[in-house]
Amino acid sequence: MKLATLKDGSRDGQLAVVSRDLTTVHLASGICPTLQKALDDWDFFAPQLQDLYETLNHGKGARHAFAFDPARCMAPLPRAFQWADESAYVNHV
Repeated sequence: MKLATLKDGSRDGQLAVVSRDLTTVHLASGICPTLQKALDDWDFFAPQLQDLYETLNHGKGARHAFAFDPARCMAPLPRAFQWADESAYVNHV
């Protein structure tokens, strides 16, 4: 399954499913708004995203698909959460 985050003016972007051959894309907003949310509850969202991916690749029922333009993509996880422990670096304390 190929996922992308498309620019939509928000800080997190919009989750989209991209076809296997990278020619078409379908917004996944009806399933999950962002990749971060999908990852947070992967067991719930993965089967639905996989169904959309299969539909997109078989050309059946993906009536809202449009041409994929990589220039519309942003970082997959633009605000990924991180915890960095710098306590071992005395200069940072």
